Amino acid sequence: MSKRQRQAFGSVRRRLRLVGLLTTIALPPQAFALHDLTRAFFSVGLDQAAYLLPFLFVAANLPLVFVVAKRRMLRGPWGELALLPFSVAGIGSLLYLPLGLLFRLAQVAGLPLPWWLALVPFALILYGALIGQRWMQPSRVEVPIEGLPSVFSGFRLVQLSDLHLGGFVSEARLRRIARHAARLHGDAVVVTGDIVDRDAQHARRAGEILASIPAPLGVFACLGNHDHYAGAGRVAEDLRAAGVRLLVNQGVALERGGEKIWLCGIDDITFGGQDLRAALEGRPDGVPAVLLAHNPNFFPAAARAGVALTLSGHTHGGQFGIFWLHRALSLARLITRYVAGLYQIGESYLYVSRGAGLVMPMRLGARPEVTELVLVPAAEPVSSSEPIPAA
Repeated sequence: MSKRQRQAFGSVRRRLRLVGLLTTIALPPQAFALHDLTRAFFSVGLDQAAYLLPFLFVAANLPLVFVVAKRRMLRGPWGELALLPFSVAGIGSLLYLPLGLLFRLAQVAGLPLPWWLALVPFALILYGALIGQRWMQPSRVEVPIEGLPSVFSGFRLVQLSDLHLGGFVSEARLRRIARHAARLHGDAVVVTGDIVDRDAQHARRAGEILASIPAPLGVFACLGNHDHYAGAGRVAEDLRAAGVRLLVNQGVALERGGEKIWLCGIDDITFGGQDLRAALEGRPDGVPAVLLAHNPNFFPAAARAGVALTLSGHTHGGQFGIFWLHRALSLARLITRYVAGLYQIGESYLYVSRGAGLVMPMRLGARPEVTELVLVPAAEPVSSSEPIPAA
């Protein structure tokens, strides 16, 4: 078995384990929610709906049976449509758990809640599946860079991340994402990994669409873990052939008015191929560096090496979060302390994009994102040595 076949097989096996985990986690809450909804419907005279509910919940879980039986993941628009009922029933039931407990406490206290409140979690998930995952959010962030040449003040990097072409993201959808990026009129476009989902055959088309985004200094990218699952060699070759300047443990000087900044990228840390020393090799003394690193967990190492700004993705913002309360209230907090947005260690900054694509066809509270990062000279040195949210 070749290395690429082993990686592909490992990816499928991981996803099947994920499906099994989701099923194990989701079935008990579904039974709990089904019990409460059926009682609620009977209580208000909706007997036919109450009788129909068990059949709807069973049907919602059938796509998972197909995945396990065929050992194939559902993909594309049809896969997204097939998984919609499970998203609503399964994830909606998880959200319902605290509400169900609240219903019981209210009943004990003699303050019964209206029955229709039980439908709210399922309505939220339906919103996330139909609207939330498609509602692109353009973000603008100013980043103070120590030692930034004055001619680079106001320099704009447009960041895209986690496109996952070939999964639930189609070419038509990627073109729409590219149009969002083009409207920001960046000086350069950077793509921080996971350009394709699991199949390298999509890399050439992804590269062509990305390379079509107008940017005076070009379109640059690094690889993510999904690009490796698909086959990093072919993905890299096709992206470069399409006109994307791929930075894998290497860097390039961007020039303006005789001054320079250093733009570099590392390989994804999942496979241990990152080499920051190689990425910074050739950087002139005193020139600030901007690093493309798919996984934000590399940020402390980048900060120690004096990188001024690290751009990452990988987390998708958890695709589910309560960012209006605190960005740590996200599923992504289970895998990293760097969930989304701007972070700081000393004079070094990290920006984590929530990504424009998705790996599950739902986003709630973590909208897809295209980001305009504006570089500005640092007003004064920052003394913090711990990762803190940056203003």
